[in-house]
Amino acid sequence: MGWNTSLIIVENKDNYSDENKLLRSLGFEHFELTEQTTFEKILNPEKNKIGIGHYNGNLIICDGYVLTNKSIGENKNLNLVDYEKSLVELFPKSEIITVSCVSSVNFHGYSLIQDGEKIRIKFIDSEMKQEYGNRFEEENVIYDRAYAKDGELFWIDENNEDETYTEDQLLEDFTFKIAKRRLKVQIDTVESDNLFENTVFNVFQLDATLKKPKKNKTQSQKVNWKKYVLLALLMILVKIIFRFIYK
Repeated sequence: MGWNTSLIIVENKDNYSDENKLLRSLGFEHFELTEQTTFEKILNPEKNKIGIGHYNGNLIICDGYVLTNKSIGENKNLNLVDYEKSLVELFPKSEIITVSCVSSVNFHGYSLIQDGEKIRIKFIDSEMKQEYGNRFEEENVIYDRAYAKDGELFWIDENNEDETYTEDQLLEDFTFKIAKRRLKVQIDTVESDNLFENTVFNVFQLDATLKKPKKNKTQSQKVNWKKYVLLALLMILVKIIFRFIYK
């Protein structure tokens, strides 16, 4: 089975449920609740749709890469991107895990935020790998099974010792074992049946654009000064014309 999904999993200690406020804080200006569905159907949402559900004490956002691509794939350090800063404001003491994977290009990535600080991020495909921060427990369990050859890591197939895998090929192992850190179930196994079939997700249709950043005061002052200068020049020009006419 091929996988194509991106998830933001937020430890929800206080049972936060204001999804409208959540979406606004993430930068979405216009959105509409259109339906309720299952995790299975919203795992890879249609364009400009986002799903929000609650499971095992977590808030789950199925974002279709609208948000996660800014953190996993574009971010080149451990700094929080804008939507992560918003999540940290709402959930300052919560653990936030982001995972994504695309089987067709052997891509997977993940990040870990604790107490408002991003402490780990990794993303890899068949051609590149980027990682920042120290590996954590769920990663180490996987890396401990690897062996190095010519500077590259390989894993032996548990069912066939003659077959090996490279790190980019282990996207399910990394993505779903790390997601299990919060969900307590592994998405690609039968233990996740309840999550897939019985957990309700609200589906929101999003405006195609995010909020435009407000102009700061300095920008506004520059615009006003331009208007004043133009007005002053116009008044001077009018006086010169009148003097010429009535001279």
